[in-house]
Amino acid sequence: MKLKSVGLVINYEKKNARETAARLIDWLEAKNIRVYVEGGSGKLGEKEDLSGCLTEKSLKEVNLLISLGGDGTLLRAARLAAAADIPVLGVNLGGLGFLTQIGTENLEKSLTRLEEEEYFLDQRMMLDCSVKRGGKELKNFVALNDVVIGKGAIARIIKLATYVNNDYVVTYSADGLIVSTSTGSTAYSLSAGGPIVHPHIEAMILAPICPHTLSVRPLIIGGEDQVKIVLESEEKEIMVTIDGQEGFILKAKDEVIVKKSERQTCLITFGEKNFYAILREKLGWSGQAIAN
Repeated sequence: MKLKSVGLVINYEKKNARETAARLIDWLEAKNIRVYVEGGSGKLGEKEDLSGCLTEKSLKEVNLLISLGGDGTLLRAARLAAAADIPVLGVNLGGLGFLTQIGTENLEKSLTRLEEEEYFLDQRMMLDCSVKRGGKELKNFVALNDVVIGKGAIARIIKLATYVNNDYVVTYSADGLIVSTSTGSTAYSLSAGGPIVHPHIEAMILAPICPHTLSVRPLIIGGEDQVKIVLESEEKEIMVTIDGQEGFILKAKDEVIVKKSERQTCLITFGEKNFYAILREKLGWSGQAIAN
């Protein structure tokens, strides 16, 4: 990949984030590659002088985003990258990471492989989420992992009338509902009892959170389907949350519409590990393969 300018999305709370960013900027500067840093505010010290601030305008000049952190940092970078139709390289700074597979020990080596075009592009489905009130659209979001409707501090269950392609499915009585992509099936949906779905399968998972009726189970639907969720509860502090990072307060009778987005996340990988190897590592699965 011919790199002319690169954007950095950094989680400064992660250990060694500043040091890793400085290493990265050193490598990019030696290659005469322009660097833009999200929220550039002097957190990198003198390295800040080598970079510009990653803004909506400068994002148009960037041909790669690099996230330094965990999966949450990559999710934020993915939404930025999808808007500009550019790929994302995720660097894991520790912790459980299904999306950020490159470690800091392999950083310069991975960048060299990227420069020599020894990489793969992994396309991931995203979701469009719109919130309607009285037939008028109030907000629109894009998600890579999931759209979640949940309660705040209230103790009561909430009621969510759910439709797929305008066909009524069920009114969930639960703490909330997760609408997940296959990529997000290993995130919050998994914690709510949802299935693990291979990320190359275009599907959506409806996973209720602590449902009041035990017979209500997670449901997998097609990637081209459209989900409409109508909030039937009057309680306050009910929110729709995007990838666990953006949110909007809902009111009774609000509609949340979720469907496949025209945008995609394009992840850069180097093919060392397949999806099942990542599952074994991240979930601690045991067992040994039997030779054929």
